[in-house]
Amino acid sequence: MRICIIGKYPPIQGGVSMRTYWMAHGLARLGHTVHVVTNAREATAPYRMFMREEDWARCEAQYGAGSVNVHWTESYGQREWHIPDGKPYATKLASLALELVRHQPIDLIYSYYLEPYAVAGHVVAQATELPHVVRTAGSDAGRLWSLTQFAGLYNHIFKSANAILCSPSVTRKMIEIGVEPGRIAALPEKHVNLLELFAPGGAVLDVDLLRTGVSNEQGDAFRNAWFGEHDSSLSYFGICGKLGKAKGTHSLLSAFKKITDRGVRVGLLVMGHARPVGHDAFREYVKSNGLEQRVCQLPFLPHWRVPEFMRRCAAVCCLEQDFPISFHDPVIAREVLTSGGCLVGSTEVIHKLPEAHKLIDGHNCIAVNDVNDVEELARKLISVIEDPDRTQRVRNRARQYATEIEKGNTFPRRLESILRDVVETGSLSSKNIRQQPAPAARDMSELVAG
Repeated sequence: MRICIIGKYPPIQGGVSMRTYWMAHGLARLGHTVHVVTNAREATAPYRMFMREEDWARCEAQYGAGSVNVHWTESYGQREWHIPDGKPYATKLASLALELVRHQPIDLIYSYYLEPYAVAGHVVAQATELPHVVRTAGSDAGRLWSLTQFAGLYNHIFKSANAILCSPSVTRKMIEIGVEPGRIAALPEKHVNLLELFAPGGAVLDVDLLRTGVSNEQGDAFRNAWFGEHDSSLSYFGICGKLGKAKGTHSLLSAFKKITDRGVRVGLLVMGHARPVGHDAFREYVKSNGLEQRVCQLPFLPHWRVPEFMRRCAAVCCLEQDFPISFHDPVIAREVLTSGGCLVGSTEVIHKLPEAHKLIDGHNCIAVNDVNDVEELARKLISVIEDPDRTQRVRNRARQYATEIEKGNTFPRRLESILRDVVETGSLSSKNIRQQPAPAARDMSELVAG
């Protein structure tokens, strides 16, 4: 197949970008020609990864008959300025994809994430009469779709698409707006097989060398993304991803302060940033509590370098609690376990992981019942440092758990089957249509979830 993907891609950070990258390369390994149309190069810090020359080289690849080719939008500076001010990403993405279709044989448009990618994908599909497959994520279906002046167009895109890939909890709303159930695909493998990349053995992040590379970067964006100091003699707790109250960052900082006040020699390594809102509560807390020498905040790194970060940490914390998007997928926690790391996770995060009943506090993870109970969280963190032999056993069992849940992961074969259905017939075959639960079963599942 010849597939045009419109979506996030490195150097944009985040789970959608990560999945798009591995999906594109996974399909190419199966012999397909994949063209990625993206505005990723226009992303700015703090949502842009720090990419070395060898990282950029990984964006495209040739795999025998299959290949990944990336088509980047570019900024025209003041020439693209218009009133009211805003970036015309949907226009640029659609134009770039239309030009691609004019010069390359394309069988299908695949867009991942609604804004602006599915909007651009819909325009291209309508203009070229190519089939269109739309995939939603967490924040677009959970937040953007709820906005009145977004919903009208999104609803039209969903009802026009040949197939939709979404989480089970979004399916009912799709049907309510008029999407034919036969167009909703059974969700393909949500995860790439991480066992090879996220292995216990391998390179460990050299934080000091990374800082040298960041310092040599032109412009201030990445230098400003660096904050605090790194001490190679310290053991470090790690956090990775976006920061904020719902991510448990505030409670973690309070617990970390208690630990350092007790004289425990430990640091906090952070590969993540808060959403810019005029002030940075994370950095303000660190400064006001004199923790700059113990906290080191890095720019985001490409997904294939995240295992290096995790190997540098004594434990990695995933502390989401009362997270507003209920179907959010905690992929970072799964990566920690797969890398043989010590996961300090909220029970909310742990319960969202595959076969969660196999995850046992103190056996293959460290579970925190109430992230807002700072004393409990501090005790859990100290236990990781105080008993390294026990922590190593937890790490070993975490890897065993990850190995077991990866059995049968055929990524991206299921996705390939869905796309092939649409290319060959314009619709989904029965094996790839999501089976709808009977009303009584659905009501009961909602009661249990409530």
